[in-house]
Amino acid sequence: MTSASTPHRGREVTLSGSFRCADETEAARVRAHLPAHLALTRAEPGCVSFDVDPTDDPLVWRVEERFVDEAAFDAHQRRVAASAWGAATVGIERRYEIRGRDRDAAALVAAAWAAEERLLDPRVRQDPARVEPLLDDDFVEIGQSGRRFTREAIVAALRAEPGTSTAEIAERSSRVIAPDTVLLDYLLTVEERVSRRSSVWQGSPPRLTFHQGTPAPSDSAN
Repeated sequence: MTSASTPHRGREVTLSGSFRCADETEAARVRAHLPAHLALTRAEPGCVSFDVDPTDDPLVWRVEERFVDEAAFDAHQRRVAASAWGAATVGIERRYEIRGRDRDAAALVAAAWAAEERLLDPRVRQDPARVEPLLDDDFVEIGQSGRRFTREAIVAALRAEPGTSTAEIAERSSRVIAPDTVLLDYLLTVEERVSRRSSVWQGSPPRLTFHQGTPAPSDSAN
C-alpha cells in the first residue's frame, strides 16, 4: 500500500465504497488504466492515501480514499474527470460514501434535481444499466396505484414502459432534510396524466432511496 504523506490542513474528507463493472470488457479497461490512475492520484499534494483493491468478484474493486480537506478532494475530482481514467471508466457503476465534505444546500438540491430529471428521461428508464446506479440498494417506491415496488421490481417495470412520452415538471419544491439528503416534491405531467411526486435523494453522487406518486387533478398544473 502506497500513500502520499501531507500535513493536515482542515477537516479530512474520506471516500469509501466500490465500483462494479458490468462485464469483462469494462473490467479490462479498469485493469489497463488503474496503475496510472493510482500513481497520479497518490502524487497529488492533498492525497493522504488512495487504494483501489480487487475483491473476490473479478468485476468489483474496493475503493478507499483520504484527502486532507474538501479543496484537495474537489481538485482530485476535477483532475479525474478530465483524465484518461475518467474517460475510460465513465459508464462504470460507483457506490461511494463520502464523509467530511461540507456540501452547501444549493449544490445538494441541484444534484438531486439533475438525477431526478435523468430518471424521468425515457431513454434512461428503459436501460437498467443507466437506472440502477441512480437507485439505492434499499430503494422503495409507492406507486399511484398504492403498489409497493422494490429496486428490482421498478427496474423491470421501467424497462417495460413504451418509452415515448415526455415528462413535464412543475411546482418544484425542495428541502435538505438531513446531511446529504434532499426531499423533492413536484407536479408531473405525462401526456394527460398528472400526479404529485415526492423523492428522497441521498449521498454523493445522489441515489434515490424513496419515491411516491399520487394522482392529482389535471387542473393542478394550471
